[in-house]
Amino acid sequence: MKKQKIKINDFKPEHLDQVKVILSENFKYPWSDNHILSSNSFSVKKVIFLDRKIIGFFSGEIILSEGSITMIAVRKKYQNRGIGKYILDWFVNLSKEKGVKNIWLEVSSKNKKAIRFYENYGFIIEDIRPSYYRDGSDALIMRFPVYP
Repeated sequence: MKKQKIKINDFKPEHLDQVKVILSENFKYPWSDNHILSSNSFSVKKVIFLDRKIIGFFSGEIILSEGSITMIAVRKKYQNRGIGKYILDWFVNLSKEKGVKNIWLEVSSKNKKAIRFYENYGFIIEDIRPSYYRDGSDALIMRFPVYP
């Protein structure tokens, strides 16, 4: 995958329909329109383009010295090409610039592919929220220590 073809741009409401397709491909219970569109002064929402086509979505926050990832999703046919890592590298670099000490996320204990991806990147399981998700699965709370 040639990284120069990938572009990360701000999410805009006109991207909603394409983002909904990406989320429905990846999640049994995708986010509602309101959840996708909601934001605050700490929000970081991006769409990922490959050759002018939206193939991914990122949602997170940076609040003072803490970062969080609420969503990384890539179209199924573009997965396993390093795009998720490219997005994560981008957010880690942004976090370093902003003085973030830790990046947090939660992932379903049933999502083995995502758990492996985050563990391989260096995330550590810090806690478990039992029966957190709608399907009854636990949420694994993971942390990545950011070093400037």
